[in-house]
Amino acid sequence: MLHKLSNRNGEMLLELALGNDLTVMSIQFQHKKIHKGTWLAPDQTTLNQIDHVLITSKKKELIEDVRTMRGPNIDSDHYLLKITVNQKLPKIYLKKSRDRTGMWNKTNLKNSIKLQVHRRALYTKLSKQMQHQEVEQEWEQIKLAITEAANEVIQTQSKKQRSEWWDEDCKLAIRRKNEARRKWLQHRTRASNEWCHKKRNETNRMCATKKKEYINNIIRQIEENQKRNERRKFFNEIKQVRQQNTGLPYMCKDENNTVITVRYSSSFSLSSYLNLLPRILVPYIFLCIFPSFCCT
Repeated sequence: MLHKLSNRNGEMLLELALGNDLTVMSIQFQHKKIHKGTWLAPDQTTLNQIDHVLITSKKKELIEDVRTMRGPNIDSDHYLLKITVNQKLPKIYLKKSRDRTGMWNKTNLKNSIKLQVHRRALYTKLSKQMQHQEVEQEWEQIKLAITEAANEVIQTQSKKQRSEWWDEDCKLAIRRKNEARRKWLQHRTRASNEWCHKKRNETNRMCATKKKEYINNIIRQIEENQKRNERRKFFNEIKQVRQQNTGLPYMCKDENNTVITVRYSSSFSLSSYLNLLPRILVPYIFLCIFPSFCCT
């Protein structure tokens, strides 16, 4: 372990481990101090181990190593933890996966010129086929012609791009930010620290701007689909937006300051929740109506 003394949070973590038969695996392996610390204080010198890995004591042999990775840049004062797990996969995952055709390039499908070229290529391939064959052989030739024409003109995209706003400018900004952080790790000076923070702010600002523009374009497209009465496109785009944005969990606190979630909602009635609303809303309304009084 990196430090001998611990605060109340560390004691509560140990109580949790003892009460649930868990083992703290992050303190079981021998490493250098720089590979044990998980949090760097604002003074850039104090290093503490406050992020831990717990596992059931019966399966603690699955974890072979736990160490801190100082290289990856996650824009946080915490370091990334690397956990090496050795576990056998079930037989169903060891079977040879079938050959799956990649997804077709959507941008080429929307291009009218590409579609005309695809029709000509498909017509040429179908006209060269032999006639008066069996049904299965004829279907295989038709299938082969359609696939070859699509591969030649439409082409496939190997991996689905989840964030369409992510472009070369963002990649270049991320690369520069990582280089600045690497220089700061090698030479911990005030100038390198300021340069690293500057590059981080510039990158975050650029990514936030591009993502905002992308979301605004999606909203405009949804509004246009609603005006054109294209319901299928309208609901499909709304479904995609809802899948990308995960909602926050529903939770609140009772009179004893205990956090109540959906799991424990049966023990918390609606009337008791309504009784707590004045304690939350009245101070907020007072601040909105009399801001100058509160500032004085």
